[in-house]
Amino acid sequence: MAKTVRRLKADILGAALTVIVSFVALGAATYAWYVSNNTVNATTSTISAQANGMVLQIASGPNAIHDGSDHQTTAASTGHEISPSSTDDAHSWFVPKSWNGTDVSGYQKATISKQLEGSYTLKGDTETYYAYTMAEYTLYTINQTGEADVYLDNSSSNGPVVVTASEGASKDWFDKIKGSLRVGLLINDELKVVYAPVLPTGKGNDVSATEGWSCVNPDSLSVTMAPSYAHVCGGNMIDQNSKNWGATGSGDSYVKPTGDAQMLAHVGYSGTNFKVVIWMEGTDSDCQNMSGLDVGEGSPTFDVTVSLVGIVPDSK
Repeated sequence: MAKTVRRLKADILGAALTVIVSFVALGAATYAWYVSNNTVNATTSTISAQANGMVLQIASGPNAIHDGSDHQTTAASTGHEISPSSTDDAHSWFVPKSWNGTDVSGYQKATISKQLEGSYTLKGDTETYYAYTMAEYTLYTINQTGEADVYLDNSSSNGPVVVTASEGASKDWFDKIKGSLRVGLLINDELKVVYAPVLPTGKGNDVSATEGWSCVNPDSLSVTMAPSYAHVCGGNMIDQNSKNWGATGSGDSYVKPTGDAQMLAHVGYSGTNFKVVIWMEGTDSDCQNMSGLDVGEGSPTFDVTVSLVGIVPDSK
């Protein structure tokens, strides 16, 4: 009987440490992508995040908050305009240098002046552009003994990332945004995994026309390559290295991914730095000059919701 009681207590503890975190990016675009100084522009507005407040907490910025106030369940950041860009590590960024019709015929490295803004300027141009929009958070547990392993939440048929457009957005505009969108998740500034809502297929719009997933080759800016970062898309959480990032379950009962499980982070009381970066992959076939899409578009927006789940670590 004693063993049964102890086992029951352990099961209850496991359930209590199972939590969900959701990241929401409220983005908007100019509904027109247009060529201006060899860049294509869209606009994002705000980024926010939330946790359910049971064990795993989230705070905006680089620090955990243990001040006895209400559970930290939401955090927000202001977004901004973004232009097509490309990266293999979320540290070095490359932007279109020249166009041949709707195709990119060359790239240049962007010198990012502020990491969280993704801002850069072009030679001979005083205007500021943005390679990406990024939000910084801290994930942490509410008590000193609590720990959680964080995975992508793949319990929904829609997958861990859901992209939706506001009323009034045209299908052509939204399909292009969704098709070229990349969502990168960073832990302590390391790019852990990149999510695409739509599987990149076909050849890119660049001069070397890489098939499927692609990014700028930093050694030869005129060509592209398959990215080295772990990447997943849609409801398929198994990356190119057969790692499974997606936990499943519901309510307060989740289980870690089957097979070769890959966690995003291990979170404790002191907190773990978590950044979300969103960009339009410039080498994707959907990331093209679409100067005609501003006609009758109005001001549509798109929402990007990224869901994570924290699970009690396996017993050592």
